[in-house]
Order: sequence, then structure tokens, then C-alpha cells
Amino acid sequence: MTKSERANAATRSASWVTTGASVLNGMFGDYLYRRKNGLAIEMAFMHDNAPLTLAPDALGEFLPEPSRKIVVLLHGLCCNEGSWRLRGDVPDDDTSYGALLQQDLGHTPFYLRYNTGLPIADNGAQFSALMAKLLATYPVEVDEIVIIGHSMGGLVTRSACEIAAAGGEAWVAKVSKAFYLGTPHDGADLEKFVHVASAALDAIPNPITNVIGGVLALRSHGIKDLRHGAAHGLASPRPKAGSIPWLGHAQHYLIAGSLTEDPQHVITQIFGDALVRMPGKRTRALLPAKNIKVFKKLNHMALAHDRQVYRQIRQWCADQPEGKTHE
Repeated sequence: MTKSERANAATRSASWVTTGASVLNGMFGDYLYRRKNGLAIEMAFMHDNAPLTLAPDALGEFLPEPSRKIVVLLHGLCCNEGSWRLRGDVPDDDTSYGALLQQDLGHTPFYLRYNTGLPIADNGAQFSALMAKLLATYPVEVDEIVIIGHSMGGLVTRSACEIAAAGGEAWVAKVSKAFYLGTPHDGADLEKFVHVASAALDAIPNPITNVIGGVLALRSHGIKDLRHGAAHGLASPRPKAGSIPWLGHAQHYLIAGSLTEDPQHVITQIFGDALVRMPGKRTRALLPAKNIKVFKKLNHMALAHDRQVYRQIRQWCADQPEGKTHE
């Protein structure tokens, strides 16, 4: 085996370990965190599978030519920053939405890794604090922040923005655009089904069904939060779905996938992108139609690494804002 082959094999091995840890955290991350288990993922911006040190000297060395525009990417449940890597072009190519935006529009990318099993409110608070630290240690003044959230990452984004706005954090005023890719703003139907199934199985006086119901109930708080969508972004319960306000001064964009060629097909209306339904009427009513895009025959996971999705993001990023979005 050549040196290059050994390096590639080591990279693949590290990738599988990282993927396994991300899945484990998504399923049981809140338990790992409470037990102070070393497998619990600590939130950080990542580069080459290692956390970035948020200190002026370290960032200055990492970013020899920092831009005044940054883009932050938040992955979804059971994933990590590797989910942004575009597939199918060049073997071992690390191209991603962040790298392409840096190349095309000059945004400096930052990739978040976090414990997706924690409550969305907790991750929102941690993300807000991390963003404040990033701007405090960034080598130059930041003029613009763009955030791209896939699935759960979109809910963490909304939670962090609300927490930061309520606390008067400076970073949130710089957010110009937020992109939500397959984000269950109205709640995830799969988690709603699991919630009902778990309760039903536990109620049946049978030891086997009780065990199955108990196993389902062990799923993480992060997964359970997906049932509520944007309703549970903060620690205090919200009275209705969709009650977290949209950051008023920013532009918000929804990207959804459709399993079929026709987004109105009954299969797509029921299953959406296989995990998340199409944006509901409540969410659609709050945003301009031009800020919502549905991609045909594109599943939930592919939304994070598809070139046609990137082209839409780039087009929206290049557009100038045309007014505000309000709750």
C-alpha cells in the first residue's frame, strides 16, 4: 500500500468513526451529555475533522485572507459537517456549499458540528454564544453573516437568532440571509408517528410491546423536539407551532425536496422529501413566494449536497434584499 493509499484509508476510517459518533449523538446525545460521557460531541466550528480554536492568533493563521462576509453551515440530525460534501463529481473532492460560496461570492465558510441529541433550545443557546465568540476573535470586522441550516440545523438557527435578539447580542444584527433546507418548521411527521406509537405500545398490557415502546421512548430530546418544529426553540414551552418569530431584518429562504416529479402528487404531499413534508400553509404565508423553492425528485439528505440547490442559494445570496420578513 502506497503512502497515498494509506492516507486515504485513514481518512475513510476517521470518516466512519465520525459518522458513527454523530449518529450515536443524534439518537442518545442528551444521555451522553448528562453522563459526561467522552462520546458526547462538543459544539465547535470544524476544519479537517478538528475543532477550530477561536482565538485571534489561531484564526489569523487559519484565515490569511479573511472576508468581511461569512457563511455558517449547520448540519441536520445524526450528521456532521461531512454531510455538506458534494457527491459524484470528483473522488475525494471536498467541495461544499461553503467552499463554493467562498469561490463565487467571497464568503468565508464556517462549518458547525454539534450534538444533535440535545434539546434544540440548548443547541440554540450554545450556537448563539459561539457566534459571539467567533465575531469577537475574527481578524477583521464582519459586515454580513449568511446562515445555511439543513433539517434540524434550520431550527437551531431560528432558536439561536431569537435567543441572541432577546439578549441584545451584536452578531445577530449582521445576519442578512438564512437558508432552511428541508427544515421541519411545522414539525416532523415521522417523529409525531414515533411519539404516538411509543405511547400506544407502552399502554398495551404486554411485556413485549412495553419493551418496544420503552426503546422508542429512549430516543433523544433533540429527536423529540422535531415533533414540534419551530414551537420549542426556547426552554419555555410555546403555545402553538410556528410561534418562534422569524428574524425581522433578515431575508429567509426555504428549500424543500419532492420525492416525485409533481410536488402536488399524493406521495409527495404525504411523504415530502421522505423525512419532512412540504412547507405548510402557516409557514408559506409568512414568507414571499419567491423565497420558497421546491426541487423535484430530491430527497431529504441530498438537499445538503446538490449542485442545483447550490445554484439557487448562490442566486439568492447574490440578490439584494427587498424588504423585511416578519412573523
